[in-house]
Amino acid sequence: MSENRDGNYDRKTLISAAILFLGFALILYFLPSIMMAIGTQSPVLAAVVVAAVLVLPFVGLWLRGRARRNK
Repeated sequence: MSENRDGNYDRKTLISAAILFLGFALILYFLPSIMMAIGTQSPVLAAVVVAAVLVLPFVGLWLRGRARRNK
């Protein structure tokens, strides 16, 4: 997150973090329903979807860290 001279985070950064947090929380809230719906077609595909949802934030943070380290 970007800080201003006073050490406080700017408003745009906090708003975008809140939106991402709420979006991920909604996905996790509906994940059991999504998993059950997909599981009727293919249990393996349901497991892949759950794994992707749980691993995706870590991959995103890892890529963000690599990009910020190169700056």
